Parts: sequence; structure tokens; C-alpha cells
Amino acid sequence: MAGRAGRLEEVDYFRAFACLAVVLIHTTAGYVTWDSAGPLTQSIFIFVNRALTYAVPAFLFISGFVLFQRYREGDFAYFPFLKKRLRQIVLPYFLWTLFYYGLFVVRNIYPLSFRFFLQKLLLGDLVYHLYFVVLIVQFYLLFGIFRWLFQKYSSHFLLLGFFLINVLFMKYVYFSYADRFFIQYSTFFALGLYFAVNYQNIKEVLGRFQAVLLLAVAYLAVSVLLAQQYEKMYVLQQGVNSFLYNLLWLFFSVLAIVFYYSIALLLQNSPWTALKSFLARLSDGSYLIYLSHPLVLMLAPRVIKAEHIPSTALHFLCTLVLVLGTVLPAVLFYRSLKSKLLSKA
Repeated sequence: MAGRAGRLEEVDYFRAFACLAVVLIHTTAGYVTWDSAGPLTQSIFIFVNRALTYAVPAFLFISGFVLFQRYREGDFAYFPFLKKRLRQIVLPYFLWTLFYYGLFVVRNIYPLSFRFFLQKLLLGDLVYHLYFVVLIVQFYLLFGIFRWLFQKYSSHFLLLGFFLINVLFMKYVYFSYADRFFIQYSTFFALGLYFAVNYQNIKEVLGRFQAVLLLAVAYLAVSVLLAQQYEKMYVLQQGVNSFLYNLLWLFFSVLAIVFYYSIALLLQNSPWTALKSFLARLSDGSYLIYLSHPLVLMLAPRVIKAEHIPSTALHFLCTLVLVLGTVLPAVLFYRSLKSKLLSKA
């Protein structure tokens, strides 16, 4: 069902899920190796953290899906397309990177250097979450090629082809910053275009309650396996084949995308109007939430003192409430104010 201005409602809900997942990933990350956490608490944090690592792949999937839905038919003007995307994505990225850099310079974490700033800007590694923008820009630059391929050839063979290229890349290619090179994530963007091409058939299958239950069981099972492998590799420092782990993550991410999309489809047909309205607003502000939430996470230790809250679980909950309780209202208020001002202009 199409929502505002022809947008698909379930995509808004799915984008909101991914946005919340990103916040939870970054909030739980610090507690995975928390000194005071017991074995059970640590395992729970690892599970939650790994079970939500579908978020960046989900955003790439959404981009591929929405772009192909919008530009599938008719002429495709490449440079106006790029201009619009760069204005919407790159300009906020530049401003937030500049803001974070200024904060780090004031706190004597990084030197004041234009060359240093430019390097961090281009590589997207000034703050841990900014690599995504460098990644998505590559797909914007290549979208014309993806569009042409999915218009001309079988979407089934193309998805399989991009998956195999993705796997071969993970197996045989490594270089610095390979984690933000488009081939590493090409399956997810291609999956978005695949969904757009086969939308009605996929929607009919995934919209069934039985499919959601089956996907839920599979998602939870693979999440547990992924968390176990992560704990062995990074916490217990045991030998784990990194390629097999990345392959597992690739399969997990595809499965998670399909599962959460099916949840979004069920939600679309539900009577929960208030929840759907909130998720739609969250979707509208998702990029700003993505860019801004690490700022509150940086400030959180100054507000929530570890020595005052000995319980790891309680400390995490306080941090999560602080992050969600500041970032979400601030972003939603900003978006609402901006919308009202634009409507009056």
C-alpha cells in the first residue's frame, strides 16, 4: 500500500527498524567487553549486538529498492540524480563531520589540520558510524549501471551473480578500508533492486503470517550462531575462520532483511495507527538520528557515572534512555519545525 506521496508504508517502517537497530548496536557495543558484566549478561549483550548488525545492509537494501522503484521507468538523468543525492546525503555528512572534528580538536584528541580533516572526510573514519556515507555514495555513483542491468537482464541471475562476486571478494581480496568498498556490500543493494523488480510476488509471500513465523525462527537461530562465533573470535580470542564468519554474516544479513521486511508488511496491515505514525516520523528523521546519536553516546559517560551504577544492565538501560530520550525528540522536533517553516514559505 502506498503512503505519503506514493511512498510504500512498509519501507518507512523497515527504515525505522534499521534506524533503531543502529542506535542499539552502538549503545550495546561498549557493554560487550564491560569489566563488571557477568558471563550471562555479556552473552546477552553480544547476542543483541550481533542480532542487529543487519542495519547497514538494510539501509543499502532500502536505497536499492526505493531508487529502482522511482527510476525504473522513463528517462534517467544521471547528473540531476547525483546532485539531489549529494545535497541530501553529502552536505549533512560534511557538516556533521566538521562538527565532530571541531569537538575532537577542542578536546585535544585530533590535531588541527586541513589535510587530516580531508582524509577523514573522504575515508569516513572520523567517527565509527560515518563509513556508511562513503559506502552509499559509491552506490549512488553506480546506480545507473545497476539500473541498466536490472532493466535488461534476469533479476534472479543478477542477484546470484552479485552474491557470488561478494563472496569471492570477501574470500580473496583484502586491503585497508575494504569494509567500505561497495563490492563488500553489493549483495544488499542488488537485493533491493531484486525486491523492486519482483515486488508483488515477494509481498504476497512475505505478507503471510506463516512466513513471518518461519523467518523469525531462522533469524533467531542464525543470530545465536553469529553471536557465538563473534564471542569466540573477539572476546575469547579463539581461532575462527574470518571468511566463514563473514559468509555467515552475509547470509544472516539477507535473512534479517527479509524477516524485518515481513514484519513491516504485517505492521502495514495492522490497526496500530499510533505506532505506524511514530515509525513513519522516525523514518523521516532516520538519517539525522544516524548522524547525531554518537554525540550523545560520547557525552553519556559524563552524565551516567559507572561508579554510581554498579549494575551493568542498569547502566546500559540508563544510557539507552538517555540516547533515545534526547536524540529522538530533538530530531522529531527539528523535522516538524522544518516542515512547518517550509509549508509557510
